[in-house]
Amino acid sequence: MDGYEQHSGHIACENLRFCYPDGALAIEKATIAINHHERVALVGRNGSGKSTLMRLLSGLLPCQDGAIFYRGAIVAKKNTPTPLAGMGILFQDPDDHLFCNTVFEDVVFGLFNQGKSAEECRIIAMRQLTAVGLADKADMPPHVLSHGQKKRAALAAVLAMAPELLLLDEPAAGLDPSQIEAIAAILAEYSGTLIVIDHDLPFLARLCCRAVVLADGRIRHDMDMAELMRHPHNLREHGLDFTFRLTADQPPERDKRHRHYQPRHDHSNGLAHQNCQVEVPPIIELQHFSYHYPDGTRALFDINLGVQAGEKVALIGENGAGKSTLAACLLGLRLGNGQYFHHGQEARPQNRRDLWRRVGMVFQDNADQLFCPSCREEVAFGPRWMRLAQDEISRRVAVALAAVGLSGYEERVPLHLSGGERKRLAIASALAMEPELLILDEPTAGLDPAGQEILLRILENIRAAFLLITHDLFFARRLCSRAVLLHHGEIIRDDTSADFFNKIDNSYILS
Repeated sequence: MDGYEQHSGHIACENLRFCYPDGALAIEKATIAINHHERVALVGRNGSGKSTLMRLLSGLLPCQDGAIFYRGAIVAKKNTPTPLAGMGILFQDPDDHLFCNTVFEDVVFGLFNQGKSAEECRIIAMRQLTAVGLADKADMPPHVLSHGQKKRAALAAVLAMAPELLLLDEPAAGLDPSQIEAIAAILAEYSGTLIVIDHDLPFLARLCCRAVVLADGRIRHDMDMAELMRHPHNLREHGLDFTFRLTADQPPERDKRHRHYQPRHDHSNGLAHQNCQVEVPPIIELQHFSYHYPDGTRALFDINLGVQAGEKVALIGENGAGKSTLAACLLGLRLGNGQYFHHGQEARPQNRRDLWRRVGMVFQDNADQLFCPSCREEVAFGPRWMRLAQDEISRRVAVALAAVGLSGYEERVPLHLSGGERKRLAIASALAMEPELLILDEPTAGLDPAGQEILLRILENIRAAFLLITHDLFFARRLCSRAVLLHHGEIIRDDTSADFFNKIDNSYILS
């Protein structure tokens, strides 16, 4: 067919080329062959074409030019996406997988479509949920899970169908160190053909023996994973150099003490309470704050937290610890029980929804906040709602785009940008409102090492106070003078000492 010969490998492509409807060239002359049971890492900068190539190989995008081979035979070209049987794919956004009423129903959905009995479905689903540490969440709605829990639920749904070829797009992004270990252990046991996209090269090196490097839609290198790791110039050339990171060791001890910047009540146990002597009250402060989800599940308990002007605070904890929920409470999007102070004045529940003018947020998934047709309009959206003059809006747009290295992008379409550029645009949109406090939820998730270095420089130059929600302990140490550890909805440590950061490393597992 079309002059192409059959391949003996599990999956292959020859001279593959793909353009998006707007004419943007995503893949150009890609040729690759992957054998049965081979484990391959697809790596490259954000926007290099990795996810597009994965979708082409799986049949989720139609083959426009070139040829794709599966199980040794050429795949017929079709004008519409036609997923290939026997393949499992984990998308970068787990919400693309989860659409049923409960986590259990999402995992059994594919099994029922395979014709398995109800009992078989139940046994397999619970086995997979147990493997990813979510057996106790089986009856919960997926939307109440944390991002990391959603990712694990999506992986369970894919693995339950026992695919012969597994394609994973950023499986480690947004996971805490303990869950990265758990995912690595699960994938190490997988016996089929494995193709993984990720920017965490040490994670990939544990799983894959071969690395395929993409740049500008072309395959630039195809080599042993160990060889790639031994050549810093190749890593630097393709934005993969992770050697700017540091490590440390020894986990911290649990500390139940808490602090108040403005004493408003007495405590029976004075040893557990610290009054902070400050002349100016913090921007925001929570005292004995708790929050429950609508179904009664406790999310936060007895939170005591304040952030002062210009302070850089890292909020660290395992997936499901309550970090994003706490951020929503600080924004006024969720209303809990306890006291909430803004510049020393108690903010009543009915007034907290106005805090968007003072507290900015960069969401973990940038698709949740990028919706305008151009970067200029995206960054101007918030200032316009603040009823600022047009000259001031234009000034803020220019300053914010320059701060994140996106000057000249004013007329670009946000959804056509790379993942790293979209992240920076979301930061610019928040900075344009000149917030007193900026909350960043997992800003490094999904970024290649080059993008992480750019982000690091941007965040180092932000003058506003910020709360950095992260599993990336290198970023926490580098950017923040204070760390808050959240575990099962409670703050177990709040420390400003340099020694405290030196006791944390990426193998730390909250207990």
